[in-house]
Amino acid sequence: MFRSIFLAGLLASLCPGANLAVSTYFRDGFTPSAMTSDASGNLYIVGTVPLDPESPGATAAVAKLDPMATRYRYLAYLDAAASDSISAIAVDSAGNAYVAGQTTNPNFPSVGSGQLGTPPTSAQDPRSFVVKLDPGGAVVFSVLVGGSVPSDAVGIALTPRGQILVSGIALATGFPATAGAYSVADSADNWFLMEVDPTASQMIFSATGIGGSSIALDAAGNIYLAGSSGGTNYPTTPGAYQTTFVQGHICFGLCQIGFDGVLQHVTKVDPAATKLIYSTGINDLTGGAGSTSNTGLAVDAAGNAYVTGTLLEALYPFTVATPQNTYGFLTKLDAGGDSLLFSIPVGGAGVQIDSTGAVYVGGVVSSYDPTGLGVPVTPIAPPPVFSWIPQACWPNNIVAISEAYVMKIDPNSGNVEDAQWVDGSAPIATALTLASGNAWIVGTTPAPDVPFTPGVLSPRNIGPGFTAGAFLAAADFSSSPGTGPAIACVLDSGNFTHVGAVAAFQLISVFGENLGPATGVVANGSVAPDGSDPTLAGVNITFDGNPAQLLYVSATQINVAVPAPPASINVSPLPTKTVMEIAVNGQTVERQFPLTSSNLNVFAQLNSNQISCPHQTANGFQPTALNAGGSMNACSNPAKFGSTVSFFVEGVGATQLGFPPTQTLTGIEAAIGNCTVPAANASLITGFVYQVDIPLPDALLPCATSYSLTSPENSFQVTLSSGTVPMGPRVIPSPGGAIINFAPGQPMPMVIWVTE
Repeated sequence: MFRSIFLAGLLASLCPGANLAVSTYFRDGFTPSAMTSDASGNLYIVGTVPLDPESPGATAAVAKLDPMATRYRYLAYLDAAASDSISAIAVDSAGNAYVAGQTTNPNFPSVGSGQLGTPPTSAQDPRSFVVKLDPGGAVVFSVLVGGSVPSDAVGIALTPRGQILVSGIALATGFPATAGAYSVADSADNWFLMEVDPTASQMIFSATGIGGSSIALDAAGNIYLAGSSGGTNYPTTPGAYQTTFVQGHICFGLCQIGFDGVLQHVTKVDPAATKLIYSTGINDLTGGAGSTSNTGLAVDAAGNAYVTGTLLEALYPFTVATPQNTYGFLTKLDAGGDSLLFSIPVGGAGVQIDSTGAVYVGGVVSSYDPTGLGVPVTPIAPPPVFSWIPQACWPNNIVAISEAYVMKIDPNSGNVEDAQWVDGSAPIATALTLASGNAWIVGTTPAPDVPFTPGVLSPRNIGPGFTAGAFLAAADFSSSPGTGPAIACVLDSGNFTHVGAVAAFQLISVFGENLGPATGVVANGSVAPDGSDPTLAGVNITFDGNPAQLLYVSATQINVAVPAPPASINVSPLPTKTVMEIAVNGQTVERQFPLTSSNLNVFAQLNSNQISCPHQTANGFQPTALNAGGSMNACSNPAKFGSTVSFFVEGVGATQLGFPPTQTLTGIEAAIGNCTVPAANASLITGFVYQVDIPLPDALLPCATSYSLTSPENSFQVTLSSGTVPMGPRVIPSPGGAIINFAPGQPMPMVIWVTE
């Protein structure tokens, strides 16, 4: 009955050398846009946070974290009275942070002697700003730039002399241009590149028609710019790799709604921005460029440029075979800007080069369906370096929309040397930096179900369900491949959704490599809540040192029950986190989880959001449900109207320390289509699993939301709740709605088949 207990294992093998040094969901409500680090290894993350719980707006914020992400150095809000955004950050050798962004606040708090722009007049009249924060987070200066012309600053960098380079898009005619700098006749909807002095009181030059969201410099002070923009008029130079642009397009909902995409460019200019040394596009030229968005740029000692970005409905000039569902790219452009040295289908979340010349990129594997149709898809396989990741951890547009990663790339061949997987229901990587010997990525996640490493910074009292926020992870690539246990993902055993907060007596499945014996072993004897089988086939798991009941172990999967904290820990009512340690023949791996009082989940099969029968197709998911006679409910074996159907749930939790699971659950209700009924019974049937008996209506109407008068089988959509709290699994929020007809964050509806 409980399918996850009996999956087969694979032979143990070498794990990648990379390990997850740090990982956390570090702040809810935070949408990160950029990240960097200083010489001491401190991390700087910029983005937006809600103005207040009652306001739809957001304000710009800068977070500075210590080198292991265990605490804030500061959290600075730049303009708490208005909706501002920060797109870029740079840090100098003294630990001062410089940020660039956009404001629509007529009362933007200007600080400092230099004002190179006028305040906006309305929400439709944005202005670019540059703000400097000292090492403690205090504002040194805060200035508007761009004169009286609306604009949006999206890139920033510092020159060796401390000058500040700012780039963005001018949104109207008349953006200031200085004599001698490159310029175009009309600045409207064109890029700009500006340099100001270290106090932001004087403009050194301002160029129009060129710019980028990513800025880098070489040893000679030449400026490299990479970005993407609408239209096909970005300037190029003769002999460059791509001297013309062909517009790409994207569409949604069977292409009933369509838009022009953006096109990527790379430009190299002299230190004064007076001439283009080279300027090229890097896009598909057959009309299939879709939307090709640059998200990162790095330049090596030889002047080669590395660019990365994301693809939406886009072809791209790859130099290797391209898999389906390619989300990102990494391209190496030669020093002359005239040829691609390699172009590979990974990346999309920033690129960095370390002191040895090794290249690092962040990215995601995604099953996101931009058409919005929500059609079930085959699980999306990750890049070959992740061949050890079990399929249960792959995104399939139902239990996971995306998974994040960090990769180390050979700069000469473009071969992937090593990689670190970061699991979750839908993490999207945004930016990458190098610090303290690690490669760090930051991004957004709809839920706190990314990995947590012990001791990291995270919000208190994280509960089950979805709360959007920011994740942060660091990959350590210093180790050689090993044979120790490695975790790929942690899922709820009842339905294989990604685990965030766990509760006492919740059944979880740990997937990975080298987790146990090559041949799977099932626990013998009774399944006891006191952890009476804490060791199985050389595998031992504890939570905060407390032994956990093992149900099944193999090389690729462990099923285990989370133990209740013992009464002896002297914490009331419950701790807010717990650390799981897996020991396999003397080698260990750890993961921390938020701990919640209850996290009830329904046993269900979630490999499709539609159930096809001979006479109709139902929208919903297949639960593990028994008819009154004990047979499995299905369209070929429907239940009788007015009979009872049994569901199975786990994750009851513990309201008191040191107590076993309660024998009977109270307050359980079922929403059956348009009707609500109380459970007839909800009793413990094993050490951890409850049987919940739900009475069905006597007829389809008035409860059914849809039905067929001609079909011999009909169905109800059913969801369960405990009091006012819905039971999992829940629908994952995603950029375009992961599953058609189902509201994000709501319980996934279970389909029960009925007949006369």
